[in-house]
Amino acid sequence: MELSILSLDGGGIRGIITASILAHIEARVQELSRNNQLKIADCFDLLSGTSTGGIIVALALTPSDKNEMTANGITSKEEISAISRPKYSAADILELYLEMGPLLFQRSLWYRLGSGFGLFKSRYNKEAVEEHCKKCFGDRWISEVVKDCLITSYEMNTRKALFFSKYNVLKYGDSANYKLSDIARATSAAPTYFSPALINAKDKTFRHLVDGGVYANNPAMCALVETVKLWPGNGVKDYFMLSVGTGKVIKSYDWEKTHKYGFIKWLEPIIDILTSSVSETVDFQMQQLFSCNGVPDSYIRLEPPLLSSDSRMDNASKRNVKALSEAAKSFIDKNSEVLEKISQRIILPSRPLRDLQRLNIPAGTPSPLRLRE
Repeated sequence: MELSILSLDGGGIRGIITASILAHIEARVQELSRNNQLKIADCFDLLSGTSTGGIIVALALTPSDKNEMTANGITSKEEISAISRPKYSAADILELYLEMGPLLFQRSLWYRLGSGFGLFKSRYNKEAVEEHCKKCFGDRWISEVVKDCLITSYEMNTRKALFFSKYNVLKYGDSANYKLSDIARATSAAPTYFSPALINAKDKTFRHLVDGGVYANNPAMCALVETVKLWPGNGVKDYFMLSVGTGKVIKSYDWEKTHKYGFIKWLEPIIDILTSSVSETVDFQMQQLFSCNGVPDSYIRLEPPLLSSDSRMDNASKRNVKALSEAAKSFIDKNSEVLEKISQRIILPSRPLRDLQRLNIPAGTPSPLRLRE
């Protein structure tokens, strides 16, 4: 059986691009399967994400409320526990981003002055993020997600990478069980943008965490290792991975300027450079790994050009939100064939989806997929 993996990069408000692409793929899969109840979470065996990608993964795997199941005719406790359906579709997640994104990246004049415009403390107030996380996730724990996941963060006290997953809860118990709202806060606590997150596990132990993007802005390699751990009997030839970025950053820095940079001047470009270079390096490694195993088309990286949109992760102005949406639409329009092949790939008959009408897709290696910018 082929295992499908979804990997989502970090990138702040540029997550609008990721959500737009996933919403489009979800709509295609629903049409192909003739099942409009199908959601993006149904199409992958493992979903992984960093920062804004981690938030999208958490949203995609949040289970429906019990009252929603009751309204759909599911009444017994046994049925409710056995049938865990995603609360949010990719289309829902896109709407949440368009609605909440601008609210998360705003600050009053008093906050700007009090923070020294980001010099003395984080650029943005954590309260808005925490409020919206609680609104979206409620009191759900990661032990309740509809299937396993891998969401990244970094522990500042122990100086170690921390991975949130359902598997870790099964292995370590309450010490690895965290509320989804706290996980979303932790994975997106980008240094200088938001203050570090101090969160408690279910056993009351605490963690001091920052954005997983400090080491894995592109979590594809982390996700691959997790897949090997979860399904030890399978190899790279048995995997299909879709990796989605938040827009290709091609901003250049001239020597005439950079050789004069001091500490303050380097703060903004160094974050941009580190996150982009990490993502590009992981992408190269994944390409080589799948190619060396004879399945180059089993790894697909989608990284749309940003076109006229701003590459800054915190530019949530109406103008830039519109530009990000247009960049996503342009990429989708130009890569219709590739997105169609992806949609067909993730609903192959081997995919164990509930109530999905199977497609009769011939076996064999798919033709090379070429992305257009």
